[in-house]
Amino acid sequence: MENRMVRVFVLAKALERMATSWFFSTYVLFLQGIGLSLLEANLLNTIFMSISTVLDPFTGNWGDRIGQKKIYLFGILFWAMGNFTYGLARIFLVCATAEGLSAVGKAFISEALESWLRNQTNEEVTHKALSSSQFWTQIATVPSALLGGYIGSMWGLQWPWFFGAVTGLIVWVIVRWQLKDLPEKKEEISKMVDLNLWTITKEAWKDPVLRQCFIAVAGLSACFQPFNMFWTVVFKTVSGATGWLGSMWIGIALAGALGGFLAKKMKSSSKNLAIVIASIGLPMLIPIIPGFWILTSLTPFLVHEIGRTTWVPILFSYTNRRIKNEVRTSVNSLRSAAGTLGAAVGLAVSGALTTWVSPIQVWAISAVALIIIAIWIWGWNHEN
Repeated sequence: MENRMVRVFVLAKALERMATSWFFSTYVLFLQGIGLSLLEANLLNTIFMSISTVLDPFTGNWGDRIGQKKIYLFGILFWAMGNFTYGLARIFLVCATAEGLSAVGKAFISEALESWLRNQTNEEVTHKALSSSQFWTQIATVPSALLGGYIGSMWGLQWPWFFGAVTGLIVWVIVRWQLKDLPEKKEEISKMVDLNLWTITKEAWKDPVLRQCFIAVAGLSACFQPFNMFWTVVFKTVSGATGWLGSMWIGIALAGALGGFLAKKMKSSSKNLAIVIASIGLPMLIPIIPGFWILTSLTPFLVHEIGRTTWVPILFSYTNRRIKNEVRTSVNSLRSAAGTLGAAVGLAVSGALTTWVSPIQVWAISAVALIIIAIWIWGWNHEN
């Protein structure tokens, strides 16, 4: 049964990512195509991150009360609705509505299935499953990201959104069928366990490991957003073309898959986490150097993607040693909310910075911040 749960978890996460990657290579270009600026594009993502931040702790708490599998399936449906709405969008307000629906989906999906698997198995099994899912989710993005880029360039950038919506509904059917017969043992809630969200939040914040991890995730997420938002803009500018951007996702996915493979081999410790974070920041200092763009921009970007998938399983295993089964989804969702809060701040700041400096220069600022965070994490003195 344990092996089957791991297989279904990896399958569900891969299919989920496949459904959400149709617009990966066209997102910002679509927004620019309907007349929005980079600042407005970042504001839309800020709306998404802000709504996710508010809802995530509540949906996580709901998962502890009614079951993680249920809220995960709710999330896939809302994400599909967000994709469909984006396909209809031609003005900022409709885009904001689509972001809101997607944010509800993100909040339901966030940490639900990961917490479910961790409750049913143990750290070693879950860590390997998370690492495997990081590998396969990256591979799963290639077909839809490539097709999305091709379809968008041939017939219009709205079409990847519609394909994403349809794929999401298909994924919902498959995942619901696969999860149906798998156990979701409800922990016996003793009188000593308080499921009140405010109580859980205060207890988590008192734990030094969890508190520092919450702060770190917020900082990391803020730094990642310029890389996410500006890569198509940067490579369109330095290469002078857009048709190849969809195929670039092959390199991104392969780099991410390598990160998932490496995560499986790494011990979940603060020192390893610091090394991985540094490996994300250091390459992104290079694009500020003028020169042959394939070496100074494209190669460092692909290298940084390796660490972008490696750190996730390491941090999950590191923090979940401190979390009780009864409140696991609540606490993991609090950590996720810290990430979306940081992302919202990072989006607002990086979007504003583009009015004064170039996207590549914003990348460099984020890279320096990541290196500082890595040094701070290296100095943590908790038992690992």
